[in-house]
Amino acid sequence: MRQQQIDQRLAKIKAWYKENYPLCLFCGHKVRGGGQLAHIIRRSYSRELQIVKLNTGLAHHDCHEIYDNFPDQAIYLPRILEVLYISYLLDEDYFNLIAGHYQQLADVLQLFPSVPYQKIEHHGEILQLNYLYL
Repeated sequence: MRQQQIDQRLAKIKAWYKENYPLCLFCGHKVRGGGQLAHIIRRSYSRELQIVKLNTGLAHHDCHEIYDNFPDQAIYLPRILEVLYISYLLDEDYFNLIAGHYQQLADVLQLFPSVPYQKIEHHGEILQLNYLYL
């Protein structure tokens, strides 16, 4: 697939999120204006996952920047557990590469294989994993 085709598909995905689920992937607050289309698994890591809707979501610029570049701060993003769980579901190898950056969440992250919910179609269905803290 050529980059132009990928960009067109991503524009459609972004439009879908703006219309149907205009909340930030990382903090859960409403994204006003255009927002950014963020990828859970970096585009540079997987060309195939670039256009998978579950790998994307609208995001505030600051939340996106924190997730991409500051994992020590990203642990405080309200939806980080859901985002990391989706990365685990999409590509376990990628998840294992980044999991070490989230040492403060290690006790929770190790429970991901035991989470029974495996089918999520879009972020409107993101489950709450807060019960793992118990």
